[in-house]
Amino acid sequence: MPNRFINTQLIRIAIIFASASFATATYALSYQDAVTQLGYSELAATFSREKALAISTLPEEEKLSLPELKAAATLQLIGAPIIGSTTDSKALTEFIVNYNQPDTAYLGQLNESSLYQRIETQWKTQSAAKPSVFALELRQLIGQGIATGYNLVTTSWPLFEADRHIIYGHSDIDHAQQLLALLASEGLQARVGFSRKTSAFLYRDDWGTLSQSLIDLGNGRRLVEASEYDLHFEFPTAADKTKFVATIDRYAKKDTANQTGLIRGAWWQPFYRSKNAAEGFASATQIAVSDGKETALLLALPNQAPALIKAIQQLNPTWSVSPEAIWVNLAFHRYLQGGYK
Repeated sequence: MPNRFINTQLIRIAIIFASASFATATYALSYQDAVTQLGYSELAATFSREKALAISTLPEEEKLSLPELKAAATLQLIGAPIIGSTTDSKALTEFIVNYNQPDTAYLGQLNESSLYQRIETQWKTQSAAKPSVFALELRQLIGQGIATGYNLVTTSWPLFEADRHIIYGHSDIDHAQQLLALLASEGLQARVGFSRKTSAFLYRDDWGTLSQSLIDLGNGRRLVEASEYDLHFEFPTAADKTKFVATIDRYAKKDTANQTGLIRGAWWQPFYRSKNAAEGFASATQIAVSDGKETALLLALPNQAPALIKAIQQLNPTWSVSPEAIWVNLAFHRYLQGGYK
């Protein structure tokens, strides 16, 4: 894997261990402790009791000591969970850990209205880069018939917990914005991340004219390279994945050619995946191919993965090839089997 992803994983491991011991030590942490760890103690100290009461919406806030009240008001200003039950104490602990993570791919919470503008800004402000030597070499995976497609990762992924993480891929940013609003309208909550990728896949003649230019690889094979993105969701519980699947199937998956009642850009086969088994997902193998600086991801059925790995290694023995089990939505699993719906 490239250095930045290795570093990200090391940071993630360190944070997991740190948060585990941190949670044990501070589950009943005071509001003052939380404010200090978040770096807002000086601000809290400027509040009068009257100002803190005007900001705070806590029940029984009058019973808090003045330092605790001022700290609670500060936490509310920055959006921290502070109600005070055991569950919320855990949520506050997780908030502190996540707040201090060096996570450039994290955008915010699903119900934040500013999320829609931020995601569009992320999409529009990154300029296209010339293909690297690695990107040009990867084209031979399709040119030689080794694979029919892959995703070249171009920005880091967010540091989300694996058991609550879903990765959703698409190419239309308007679809992303409508999807975020759809999920919020269904009552789902999640931390949201955003990453860029270049999707490369074999062009099929029956697709007709595409907006992207085609790259001739010889042997009758033509390549499409498109700028795409992954939306990342970290749900509060693993059970939320089931509701996510139902929402996508109902409003973001096309089943007939002229189907109405769907959000913009609905695909025949939406593409999303989970890092562990969950209802509504089927097993697949994700293969990470890296030259040490960049990484491409390929997906295959588990029984086809060994032959694919061998072919990739023969194409360039210097590349690292790392397979891992992953679970994809059922429509995309049918695509891996050759279907189109």
